[in-house]
Amino acid sequence: MIARWPETIGPNVISAQPAHIIDFMATFVELAQTEYPANFSANEIIPLEGKSIVPILRGEVRKPHDTLAWEYTGNRAIRQGNWKLVWDKTIKDWELYDLGRDRCETVDLAGQNPERVKEMSADWFAWAKKTGAPGGK
Repeated sequence: MIARWPETIGPNVISAQPAHIIDFMATFVELAQTEYPANFSANEIIPLEGKSIVPILRGEVRKPHDTLAWEYTGNRAIRQGNWKLVWDKTIKDWELYDLGRDRCETVDLAGQNPERVKEMSADWFAWAKKTGAPGGK
């Protein structure tokens, strides 16, 4: 992401802090100095899961997401710390990666960590059910 904010972001600043597209809405809400609505036209709105990146833009340290889950075109993923669990719709099996040691996701550790796969996949399904993501029945 490239950002420009005169008087706040200096030239040639690069941050290695993780952020996700879901953080943009929380960022816009904070910058607009408003609140995200809880409902609209008598319909409850799912609360924001994103976290504002304003602290990152200001050069501060932001506590990262404890858990970050997503679904895209039938593929599933959840990240907790350095662990990332992914499910590819063409493979139809969970794969587990330690991004702290393998950021390119080349060494599948699912077979060596079945309990972690079980826990993280359960967390993914709970997230999918809560958000209405496909596959979260």
